[in-house]
This record gives sequence, C-alpha cells and structure tokens, in this order.
Amino acid sequence: MSNPSEDNTAQLAQMLQDIEHAAEQAAGWLSERDRLVAQAKALGGSHRQIASRADLSHAADAELLKQQVTSSATQPGSGS
Repeated sequence: MSNPSEDNTAQLAQMLQDIEHAAEQAAGWLSERDRLVAQAKALGGSHRQIASRADLSHAADAELLKQQVTSSATQPGSGS
C-alpha cells in the first residue's frame, strides 16, 4: 500500500520539474520571437504588420524593437 503523502510529494516534484521545463521553453520561444521581430523590422516591416503577427500591441512592438536595437549596439562585434 502506498503512502498518499509520498505520492503527493512525488507528483508535486514532477509537476515542478515540468513547470521549470515549460518556463525554459517559453523563454526560448520569446527570445526567438524577439529576434524575428527585429529582423522583420530591419527588412522594412511596419510596426502594425509585425505587432499583429507577434501578438504584440503597437507600443509593445516599438518597445521591443528599441530594446533589440540597444542590445545589438552594445554587443561586441555588432558594429558593421
């Protein structure tokens, strides 16, 4: 016979591990989205075009692009 408390502890540990894994995946996908948004803007995409596809408000799109430009300018080897 199993101990319900031990079962709950094991299930919780697994659930917390699953949450951590999902959070890592989400962060990776957000980073990828941000990279793609910056590339689309560099190719001449409008804020409206980009924001609607990236599920961002126009203001969030503009802020994201501003962060991308600032980040790119401060990274070594980014000056062309």
